[in-house]
Amino acid sequence: MAGAALALAACANDIPAPTEQVTLSDNIIRNAETAGAVQYSPVELNMAREKLEAARREMQDENNEEARRLAEQAEVDARLAELRSRTQTTKEAVAAVQASIDTLRRELNARPTS
Repeated sequence: MAGAALALAACANDIPAPTEQVTLSDNIIRNAETAGAVQYSPVELNMAREKLEAARREMQDENNEEARRLAEQAEVDARLAELRSRTQTTKEAVAAVQASIDTLRRELNARPTS
């Protein structure tokens, strides 16, 4: 029984540190920030940041499987924050174009006919 526990512990330590996943998640968080997630999706952005920090702590404690899981969750949260931000930015751009079109129509309709 003790041998099995030692074998499991040895396997757990064989999992490599998820440094690439942590770097990827960090980059995606930065992309989300650039896309305006601080303004448009702060909840998801903060969740991503917190999970990434937790992943880093787990890596320091050599809990690499948990670190990978948290870093992957951080990636998903950051991607959601980025998409929500880009969606909102696009909606605002569409609304601005529509307002310009409406103004132009009013101006054309107000012109006297000759």
